[in-house]
Amino acid sequence: MLKLIQGLLNLNLALAGKVRSQQVYDEALALHDAKAFKKAAPLMFEAAELGNKHAMSVYASMLLMGQGVAENGKDAEMWLKRAMDLGEQNARSVLGMAYATGKAGIKRDLEQGRALLTQAAEAGDTKSARMLDMINKKQGMFGRK
Repeated sequence: MLKLIQGLLNLNLALAGKVRSQQVYDEALALHDAKAFKKAAPLMFEAAELGNKHAMSVYASMLLMGQGVAENGKDAEMWLKRAMDLGEQNARSVLGMAYATGKAGIKRDLEQGRALLTQAAEAGDTKSARMLDMINKKQGMFGRK
């Protein structure tokens, strides 16, 4: 009986955390969309830490772009990989772009970037398809040596 009660308590805690992560994410996303990045960043971080895969991806993008936080490619890469492990499709595109461009100090790896961008483009991501096109045509920063 004790194991059943403990199991139910653990389930209740997990569900409460999931609800809280969604609430915080929704609030953070509204602030992010309003370009209130400094207010959005700590909330997005909280939602990411609570396991919200969408928050992980958005927070990582904020780290890559320095939106409300200092640029930090190492942490962005970590959050994007966590989000990908949880099935967040947008994270694949963002990480592919980061590898392709070397944004925020991430080690530039065009081969790995191209692979992730290809997967994202095949899943219907148009931004990834455009970046792949630029890479293949050696346009913009991809035409430099």
